[in-house]
Amino acid sequence: MGVELSLYNPALSYIGQKQFDCGHAVISSFVHNSLKPQVKKNLSVAYVLTDAAEGNRFVGFYTIAQHMIDVSLLSAMSLGSLPRKIPCSRLVMLGVDKRYKGQQLGSQLMKHALTLTLSVAKQIGGFGMYLDADLFAVDFYQKLGFALLEGAKAPEPSPMFLPLGSMA
Repeated sequence: MGVELSLYNPALSYIGQKQFDCGHAVISSFVHNSLKPQVKKNLSVAYVLTDAAEGNRFVGFYTIAQHMIDVSLLSAMSLGSLPRKIPCSRLVMLGVDKRYKGQQLGSQLMKHALTLTLSVAKQIGGFGMYLDADLFAVDFYQKLGFALLEGAKAPEPSPMFLPLGSMA
């Protein structure tokens, strides 16, 4: 298997994109119906994992965008004096097809997203990465260093944040 990461191109048709199933109905539906239009409208940028051994099959992705959060959300993190609005990257969606689970592809996507966040922050400023974690993803993000901002809010998504200084 030769899984490769690349910038998602909405002008292409990816084999398996319409059949993508990560086991989460909202994320899978987003890939089927909303990923291409959102990227075309520049609402986010997407990176995609494809499997060359299967004709460049769509096997995973993440979307990321610029974002601002209110400093009050970060109060529990004791980060010192900050402006009222904090610039950051927002991980919008991330998923790996169920057939490819257990291969650390989600971690590979996150490593790329965090590297991109660091790079962008050096160019235009940014304080970290924000995301809304699904119930089953909270542990995954906590292992990467993300902190819950309001505690676990299951079954609703739980806001999480990782400051730049915590990214390695």
